[in-house]
Amino acid sequence: MGLGVLLSYLLVCYLFSYCKCMEGYKKLSKEEDLELEEQLKRLNKPTVKSITTKYGDIYDCVDFYKQPAFDHPLLKNHNFHPEMKPISTPRRVSPKKKSRIPKLDYKPVRIGLEGGGCPLGTVPIRRTVKDELITAKFHSELHASKVNPLDVPGFPGVHYCFANSQAAIDYGGVGGTLSVWNLPAQAPQYTVGRIKLRNGDESIEVGWTVNPGLYGDTRTHLYIYTNASQSHCYNAQCGYVHLNPNIPVDSVIEPVSTYDGQIYYITLSIYQDAATKDWFLKVFENGTDINIGFWPHKIFTNLGNTATEAEWGGEVFSPPKIPSPPAGSGHVLISHEADTARDAISANSHIVVNNTIMDPPDGVLEIADVTDYAVFNEGDVGVIFTI
Repeated sequence: MGLGVLLSYLLVCYLFSYCKCMEGYKKLSKEEDLELEEQLKRLNKPTVKSITTKYGDIYDCVDFYKQPAFDHPLLKNHNFHPEMKPISTPRRVSPKKKSRIPKLDYKPVRIGLEGGGCPLGTVPIRRTVKDELITAKFHSELHASKVNPLDVPGFPGVHYCFANSQAAIDYGGVGGTLSVWNLPAQAPQYTVGRIKLRNGDESIEVGWTVNPGLYGDTRTHLYIYTNASQSHCYNAQCGYVHLNPNIPVDSVIEPVSTYDGQIYYITLSIYQDAATKDWFLKVFENGTDINIGFWPHKIFTNLGNTATEAEWGGEVFSPPKIPSPPAGSGHVLISHEADTARDAISANSHIVVNNTIMDPPDGVLEIADVTDYAVFNEGDVGVIFTI
């Protein structure tokens, strides 16, 4: 039984008993075990330097050209380099409509490695052991499956609430300022706040998440998720090329927002280079857009050209018989007017069309699959909450 078949089996099993399925990881065949060892070798490359965070996570500073992305079969013959930047960046225009949210009294989060990060020419890759590799692959399958068993009491499964723009235009990017929260979740549950681009079955997303099964802790992490053709995975795999030596894509985010107290935010965006069609991931920090990495267009089929939908919102997952975790700020909306001290918000939400950053078009959809979660579009903001 190949590793792919094993993961599919575990996914089905996972929906019935998380703990029992995890025991199945130890029953790999010799062939499956060798396959995992080969994948570990490709993931854990020779390191120039290692950095241990205060939480015990180890990041290896790997030569840019030896990072996991270049094991992708479509990236074997590339001309990328550590100083990659978009050739054609989108220009900004004045917003056409006024936001109905109050002035943001937010403070930026801190992300990235302490002590200066990795040396130039290298990128930080989180060190992975075999059990973590299996868990990461499994959670990638889980996230892609969108399992939604609504016939089980307590509404477990994958649920979502987001603002969705799917006007008949080509989306060359999405961005927003997300308030960042830390919500209770236990493995295999997760809760996220994110922005997302989609074209058919392919998508790319970035945001914050609490995902104990994936990260082994209950802290809030930065994350990306790539769904490209037949491959889908979290963070620094599946062909995503990392550039920034100081900010890993799975970094702990801190501080986090306090309900009815101080709110912390992160401003994220995904822009397409109009010249190369590659998708660049950026974080806005200290008045500057910082390149984190990019998705080469050649790893996609549909997204290799453009996106057809943009989203701002949240998603949660829980297995059967366990009620879903909270979304957003974890509290119900008090009124239909956004309260920036209490609600989970995606402010300054924008899209890119014809290489121009602009407000989302009129007619943005508010989508929530169950009544326990909801989203309200308040001008340029999606408000996510749970009861």
